[in-house]
Amino acid sequence: MERDTLDKLSRRQLFGYALGAVPAGLLAFIFSLKYIEYFFDDLKLLPMYFIAGQVIYMIINAINDPLLGQLSDKTNREKWGSRRLIYIKYGGPIWALTFVLLWFPWSLDNQFIIFLHYTITICLFDTMLTLVILVWMALLPEMTASTDERNKANFLALLFGAMAVIPMFIVLGTLKTLSDSFRLFMIFIAIISSVLLIIVSYTCEERPEFQKDEVFPIWKSIKETIKLKSFRWFMLYNFCGVFLGSLLLSYIFVYILVLGGSTEALFGFFLIYVIIGYGANIVCMKLQPKWGMRKVILRFGILRVIGTFGIFFLMLVPALESLIWIGFIWIMFFGGYSVYTTGGLMYLSVDEDELNTGTRREGIFLGVNALFTKPAGSLGPILATVVLVSFGYQQGSDVQPDSAFLGIKILLLIVPAIVTAISLIFIYYYPIHGEKLEEMKAKLEILHIEKRKRIEK
Repeated sequence: MERDTLDKLSRRQLFGYALGAVPAGLLAFIFSLKYIEYFFDDLKLLPMYFIAGQVIYMIINAINDPLLGQLSDKTNREKWGSRRLIYIKYGGPIWALTFVLLWFPWSLDNQFIIFLHYTITICLFDTMLTLVILVWMALLPEMTASTDERNKANFLALLFGAMAVIPMFIVLGTLKTLSDSFRLFMIFIAIISSVLLIIVSYTCEERPEFQKDEVFPIWKSIKETIKLKSFRWFMLYNFCGVFLGSLLLSYIFVYILVLGGSTEALFGFFLIYVIIGYGANIVCMKLQPKWGMRKVILRFGILRVIGTFGIFFLMLVPALESLIWIGFIWIMFFGGYSVYTTGGLMYLSVDEDELNTGTRREGIFLGVNALFTKPAGSLGPILATVVLVSFGYQQGSDVQPDSAFLGIKILLLIVPAIVTAISLIFIYYYPIHGEKLEEMKAKLEILHIEKRKRIEK
């Protein structure tokens, strides 16, 4: 009974935590959706400069995560009142400000100045995104040790994020990134996001039994995380997921060309992304108690790979080109296991680490994970740029050669199929499942009760 009370999240906690997904859904989603189109297609940044900026972004993106994760883990709660929420409360508005700075061009024709604007602002935005979203994600496993409660909170967060994102699909489809109306709308989004993040900081609670856990020096922290076999396999698996994520929404402006090139095609893409994508998340959550996360990923992933390859080769017959819509639906449905990625799999490694060290260190886990996987967020656009240029894609043009259409289809279907197949190898070897998972949960429950008793004495 005591365990159930500790692990059960109140409605206030569930909804308060899930609210954090709205700014993430607004700021991070709009960034992912529009920044490549804005700099690569609208401002026509040269591919050479674009790739150079991505390399710099990749390095900054990787390094800032473990440093900021360690900063959060070691923050003095007695001095600052919290070690997570303080960064959401004060960092959120700063993050929103860096978002606004993105959309005000420093130049419309000087390539080097556009390059500086591109590189500096995306690095600033990512640094503040890392700080705010990292501590928000680190809150959940501290709030509850229950996998079901974590998945429930994560799904509610996905739902809130979807409710924020769906109107964005409609509005952003009618706005040009270089217009004043677009920039005014971005300012409005930034203000709303700041307010919501402040609300999150007042509605979520940090459990006291973890506040006095030992904090290792950063190099020892990194070493201890990498020592975990489960975490190493997870990072390899997640690297593939981040890589694929960087190729989806960010390149919608080219995918629409092979999906019909019309406004109807754009809305169709959004509807499939939301309805099929989030519907598949629900299906995977329903299957998780029966199959377990690992089996769901393996079974759905195999079907995703086989179906995507099959549809691509059928599309080589001109009369069957319309199957590309079926291919996109197939990818979204059988990718529904993405709901497990951080909230399920990685937090199990954090739980395992707590049993080994006696300390909860979500911040450094999220940071080290990003150190090794965030580069995939830049490698995806670099590969996409190489593919598009190699197949003759014309920047900023609605008229493309036939070779460019083939390159876009490869980017939408074949690349995800190959990367998904590789990711399944890594998840096959992920060790925390079945009896080991149940045994770990039982030990963790005992440890948390002991920590609570020590605090109450």
